[in-house]
Amino acid sequence: MSQLDAFQGFDKYFIANEGAFQRIFDSDEPENEDIPGEWNTKLNSFQKMIFLKSIRIDKIPLAC
Repeated sequence: MSQLDAFQGFDKYFIANEGAFQRIFDSDEPENEDIPGEWNTKLNSFQKMIFLKSIRIDKIPLAC
């Protein structure tokens, strides 16, 4: 993911804020959760699905 232009710096942000991302991982409906920080507005819907696939691949069909 970090090799895609839209995700530049995302890996460092994820590591520094892993607690905020834990909420998405633990959610029953992670496809409906906002991505922490500026990423929720910076990423488009497809890019958000790329992120979701990286932590909750089981929810991709619902996200589509």
